[in-house]
Amino acid sequence: MAKVARLGLHSWEELKRDLVPLLFDREPFRSGQYLFRGCGNAEWSLISSFDRQFGFLSSDKRMGIWKALLREFREKCAEHGVVREILADDKALLAFAQHHGLPTRLLDWSLSPYVAAFFAFRQALRSPDATGQVALWVLDTRSSAWSAEMGVELVAPRASGNLRLRNQSGRFTYARTPHVTLEEYVSYVPTDESPLTQVTLPSIEAIRAMPDLDAMGTHAMNLFPDWEGLAEGVAIRLELEALASNEGPVS
Repeated sequence: MAKVARLGLHSWEELKRDLVPLLFDREPFRSGQYLFRGCGNAEWSLISSFDRQFGFLSSDKRMGIWKALLREFREKCAEHGVVREILADDKALLAFAQHHGLPTRLLDWSLSPYVAAFFAFRQALRSPDATGQVALWVLDTRSSAWSAEMGVELVAPRASGNLRLRNQSGRFTYARTPHVTLEEYVSYVPTDESPLTQVTLPSIEAIRAMPDLDAMGTHAMNLFPDWEGLAEGVAIRLELEALASNEGPVS
């Protein structure tokens, strides 16, 4: 059966130096060969917002609610003038729903490890229950685990009309399996591959990572191209300055 690989790194500098050579055997980075997802706590599972909310139900009941949720969301979007190109494309509609707060069976991923790192450190700064470790998950798109026939497929919807999806280089996994988490799903896949790798880093590395990411253009004002992103970008900068000066978070 497939396994989840684990890799513990000690610093942001180590990740920048070692991650791409480890993944690509010292060849140049190739966009699309891997997808990346950041988690602010290394103990968090890869579970969709829908399965987190309705995971206490049996599989049959969960799937019934899932179909009803999508049907009603599509109807409401049509009533409120969502563009036709989103309404006509199931995967585009799912992506639109995901980025506007509907609990879905999608999980967000990015073509960029740096976008994923931003989300990992952003969540760690927000979470009072952090373990002290963030996780950067790496999904090998070449694995036989990812297919509609197996139960979890990779989704690359059109980004037209969805600026967040475009700016975050967004991709998704879409689960149709009865398994609640991707780790559980992978453990049942009949292959010796490691379709998933969890890379961990100390959450305190946010102090070093976030300014680097800012310089790369990977910051809240770019990833969330609206007033929310502007406000969050200012708040993150001041919090990092406070942490770096050992004054504690700014309230």
